[in-house]
Amino acid sequence: MPKKMKNTQEQDYITNKILAVFSLCLFGVMGLWYINTLLRSDFMLGLWILSASRWVGVALVILAIVVTVSDRKAGRSANRLFAGRNLLVVTVLFTMLAVLVDQEPVRMIKLCYGVLPALAIYYLIYHSYQPEFFMVATDVGVGAALLIGIRLSQGGMIGYAAAALAVVLAGAQVLSARRRLTGSKLPAGFGPRAYVVVSVTAILMAVMVILGALMGPARIFYLLCVSAAYLFILAVYYTVKLM
Repeated sequence: MPKKMKNTQEQDYITNKILAVFSLCLFGVMGLWYINTLLRSDFMLGLWILSASRWVGVALVILAIVVTVSDRKAGRSANRLFAGRNLLVVTVLFTMLAVLVDQEPVRMIKLCYGVLPALAIYYLIYHSYQPEFFMVATDVGVGAALLIGIRLSQGGMIGYAAAALAVVLAGAQVLSARRRLTGSKLPAGFGPRAYVVVSVTAILMAVMVILGALMGPARIFYLLCVSAAYLFILAVYYTVKLM
């Protein structure tokens, strides 16, 4: 197969996967909204649907495993939208979410309202932007998740534990980046300023989490807004670099 045609097919496959992920996340949010509404009008029916979703997820995981094994035995290409590998990832995530929402419907549904769109956005970043931006975007996402955890837990010891974890993760990120992103030979997708950007991002998010633990849950919203603004600035910068 000519290389140009192969690259075109790979690009079409990636584009279709991105569209599929966004569609699944959209349907997921709509389904959660319906369940949330149902829990207010017919609580028992909503609980029954959540309980049944767990077993539906398990059945789908088993089916995806069968399709994956069949694909390997038949030698089918994995670069297909409905390949067993893709179906397995989707069904496992669906089952995990179904179990979590069934355990604590109200809080987990609200959490998934943010998690599912974030998952779609990160998938887009992973396939469309430089690995450097995906790394710093992940740092911001981890910091935001810790801030949300502090807010949900109403601070206290969990807030200080989150702050300590943020410091450890930031230190590990800076040390890892120093080994990988300094010197003349850099990994593909990383620029000459990658070490500075990654280090500053890791340290900044650690500071945000520390402030969240000290200032309390009432100020978490403002810290999340600052984090979102910082990520938006980075997104504009790396989008310009792609042009």
